Amino acid sequence: MSAPGAASPPAGFWPRYAAWSLDAAIVAALITALGIGVWRERLAALDQAYAGFNARMAEAMSAAALDDLDFGSLAGRFGADPQTHAAAVALSSALTALILGWLLAYAAFGLVYETVFVAFTPWRATPGKRALGLYVVARDGGALGSARTVLRYLAGTLSWLTLNIGHLLAAARPEHQALHDRVAGASVRGPARMPLWAWAWLVLQMAAALAACVWLMWTLQAGLENALYGGAL
Repeated sequence: MSAPGAASPPAGFWPRYAAWSLDAAIVAALITALGIGVWRERLAALDQAYAGFNARMAEAMSAAALDDLDFGSLAGRFGADPQTHAAAVALSSALTALILGWLLAYAAFGLVYETVFVAFTPWRATPGKRALGLYVVARDGGALGSARTVLRYLAGTLSWLTLNIGHLLAAARPEHQALHDRVAGASVRGPARMPLWAWAWLVLQMAAALAACVWLMWTLQAGLENALYGGAL
């Protein structure tokens, strides 16, 4: 297949998001599989720290109930209790080790993934972009090159730091350039219409996000209830 040209119009926000989310799923699956031993170990440490924190909170709440403390006094006891503080620090450390470690691995692998597919393949596109017919070029329609591809990827940090306002700029017509595109002098181009399956993919993500929120709330509630009442059953 020949390399894409610059004849296609700038791609809009939703096709770009759908393509990005496909690539994110691919990169996430790869780094999770490659580092499965590390992630399992850190997840087990997080589970242990969470159980310890819940147990300490349950003990403190039980003691407060016996002392007939009001909410303000209970909060003060939590803040002053060294064991509760230690349990909270252990939980925070375990959570940071898991999430930050995974995100750093994702960012590093994502940089290689983006650079290889955009700068060194004739399609000038990652697999996610290619699935939707999108490709990345310089603003004048030429090849972006490896240096500007790396710059574009790293400049994406600015879009995240602006609470995604930088990404939302991709919705602005006529160029549909996100902040990182503007920094690197890049343009994402592709078909004017997004395929039906891509819309279905977006709906699936919304459903998955809702299910994840429900599961998280249920897990937190179940953990606290188990810490409070498990020993009495």
